[in-house]
Amino acid sequence: MTSARAAINAALEAARAASGMRQAPGRPGADSSAAAAPAPMPSAPPPPPPAAPGPSASMPSAPQMRQAAPAVGPAVGPTGTPPWDNGQPQAMARPQPSMRAQPADDEPPSWVTEFSDDTAVASEAPAVVAPVPAAPVRAPARAPHAYVVTPVPEIGWDGNWPALAGSLPLRGVAQQLALQTELVACVVHDGAATFKLRVPVDTLRASGNSEKLAAALQEHFPDFRVNVESEIGPVWYTAGAEQKAAREERQRLAESIVAADPFVQELERRFDAFVVPGSVKVA
Repeated sequence: MTSARAAINAALEAARAASGMRQAPGRPGADSSAAAAPAPMPSAPPPPPPAAPGPSASMPSAPQMRQAAPAVGPAVGPTGTPPWDNGQPQAMARPQPSMRAQPADDEPPSWVTEFSDDTAVASEAPAVVAPVPAAPVRAPARAPHAYVVTPVPEIGWDGNWPALAGSLPLRGVAQQLALQTELVACVVHDGAATFKLRVPVDTLRASGNSEKLAAALQEHFPDFRVNVESEIGPVWYTAGAEQKAAREERQRLAESIVAADPFVQELERRFDAFVVPGSVKVA
């Protein structure tokens, strides 16, 4: 064996020994005793120094030996396992990016306070205001005219529409139509009687209620042909209003009778008692 070949073999053995002592990160290491054991050295004695470099056999320098050593073959560890996982060398693994530390203070990040151009334009746009519905027109608390009963002698009627409307055999919405309407006029011509009524809401005239009211009036006046005409407007003198006024009057009368009772007055004087408001009911 020549001295150049012996030097190359010694460099290769040294490279194998250095690569065998390294351990891949993240994998269980080999036995500590195996890792600590020194690599076997060649049994051949070190070659004597060459007398003079010849033109045919020249000894490579140390940098050239370190560059040629990896080209011999892949380095393996003491267990014979290549130092990579899943077929990918560990030297090619890229370090994971570390999370950016949050600022110590409680200030929000810059993107919270920064607005885009679209947001700025939207904030400058005028707000759309929904139209407010107009309030319904209510009738005045008091009637603009007094209630006048005008008799109709042609059909033998006294002209009291609230009393007539309250006595008709009607039910449901048709009855409410009769109770909530006010008589404007009753015109008799050529054997036909036309009742002109004022209705507070148009709903009462729906679903044939006007026809039912006309049929009930026709039964009350069988000798005449009865027609019903209606218009929308405020009403005051209706059968419903008279019935409500009558109930309120009876309620006031009952409360006054209870308050004037001697037994009730004695209880109020001796025991500081009183009549609970609203406890007096009228049938």
